[in-house]
Amino acid sequence: MFLKEFPDYQQLKARAETAFQEENGPNPNTPPKERFEWPLVILNAHTQHCYRPDIKGPFSLFTNVTGTSYVSAGSKKVAVPDDCFFLTNRAQHYSLTIDSKDQPVETFNLHLGQNLWEDYLKASNHPSGYLLDNPFTPALNTGLSDFPNLLQRKTPTISQALHQLHHLGSSSSVSELELQEHLAPLLQALLQQKKELTQRLQNLTAAKASARAELFKRISLATDYLLAYPDYASSLDELAQVACLSKFHFLRAFTQIHGSTPHQFLLQHRIGRSLPLLQKTRMTIGEVALQCGYPEISMFSRTFRKVMGCSPALYRKERN
Repeated sequence: MFLKEFPDYQQLKARAETAFQEENGPNPNTPPKERFEWPLVILNAHTQHCYRPDIKGPFSLFTNVTGTSYVSAGSKKVAVPDDCFFLTNRAQHYSLTIDSKDQPVETFNLHLGQNLWEDYLKASNHPSGYLLDNPFTPALNTGLSDFPNLLQRKTPTISQALHQLHHLGSSSSVSELELQEHLAPLLQALLQQKKELTQRLQNLTAAKASARAELFKRISLATDYLLAYPDYASSLDELAQVACLSKFHFLRAFTQIHGSTPHQFLLQHRIGRSLPLLQKTRMTIGEVALQCGYPEISMFSRTFRKVMGCSPALYRKERN
């Protein structure tokens, strides 16, 4: 279901604490009918201020149509701009903060039900014979479904899937069947994203798996920083400090994970931010350049041509 307003916080938090209790066995003090199960909810609200701390949620995707929100999971807190998203895992506690001094933030947060993501993985990762023989076997959270808590760029596929869901939410009535069918492209895109993240981890040259995991975690801190503040001219020393690594160790590891240096990564991200502005708005090339962190149109045009192989004006003309 789609919600246009945040549900009552105290009631939600109290009920959410009883969710997922079956993972550790039923709680004898909580009758089955009273145990809360997360529904499939897409929260498309407009607000300038909210603070919703420490909620035990399902597998969830946090993003915004416009504006920036702040999401915490564990010890990590990230700013989520409208060209990125942040994932929290099943039964993980999260906190959501919005504090906008200017325009309201339009959230588009997807809480994917009690087991929906796990059910999708079960259908995607098992052969047809197993699924025929075990159609109603519960999907278990084996850890394969978990994402690292890091800020991620919206790929074109994920952006398109979210756009279709946002458009669906504008309908006067949406059935559960229709909503779950529209979710399938997004779930497929997230599965592909998970495979790519796993491959990035394997790209690291550290010998031990524990060392690779720790190095990936530290590089992710700097990646989050770049994505949350793309207009800030970060130095290599600053990024290495964010990652708690020496400068050139950071540079080598970042390049292994992302296949590009931090500077190249940031240029590609800024150009990626410009594409929907060129396609879907009437902003001038100069306005798009400023919006994406380029103080001079000539610098933006040179970088755009280098990344996309054509000028911004030609790209806009071909897409329109």
